[in-house]
Amino acid sequence: MNIVICDDSKSDALAAKEVIKQALNELHIKTEFDYYSNATDIERKLIIKKEPLDILILDIDMPEISGLELAEKLRAENLNLIIIFLSAHEEFVYKAIEFQPFRYIRKIKLELEMPVAIRSAIRVLKANSDKQIALHTDDGEIRVMITDIMYFETEKRKAAIHLKNGSKLFVNKTISQIQELISRESFIMIHRSCVVNADYVKKISNSIIMLDNKEKLLVSRTRYKSVKQQLLNVWGEI
Repeated sequence: MNIVICDDSKSDALAAKEVIKQALNELHIKTEFDYYSNATDIERKLIIKKEPLDILILDIDMPEISGLELAEKLRAENLNLIIIFLSAHEEFVYKAIEFQPFRYIRKIKLELEMPVAIRSAIRVLKANSDKQIALHTDDGEIRVMITDIMYFETEKRKAAIHLKNGSKLFVNKTISQIQELISRESFIMIHRSCVVNADYVKKISNSIIMLDNKEKLLVSRTRYKSVKQQLLNVWGEI
């Protein structure tokens, strides 16, 4: 478990860490903690370096970049991490809702509210664990939600994974290795160098697949009938 606490008050951050550690010790979960005093370093860690993270404990009222501003940037990047706001100011709660926080915890209620939030967050992470895959990319180790993958293909002797947010990850794996890692019927090989997620297919016609974003992918002639049938099977289940 990777948890980051971002708070310009070191004493508040340490207090939060102790409460969280106690809650996780009771659940027998090993955890790595990192502490940052400003949101700029978090932005660099998560958006630029793309380092893995499970839970972000985020103070709202901070210098330079506020916790709300950072949360807005993280959500714009479609980062699927749990954000728990920790604040001494209750008036921020309605503004914070815009950025889909997992919880909003008042510092004066830290010992009461934080353990409940952490236990709930652990349940969510466990439920989602089979929906993510870990990929060793050129930018480091990255965890990706399987449902965010539109398709992957061979490119420049690597596998290029195309995500729904428009980004592309390069992985030192073969197409078949990634397909085995994902292991879902909705991922269909349309030719030997490309596998598409049926959930993002808008239509198939004349050996061409059109995705929801209007992107077009070519289906090999030898696979066209089987690809069409597989798509119909997935759509039929839906």
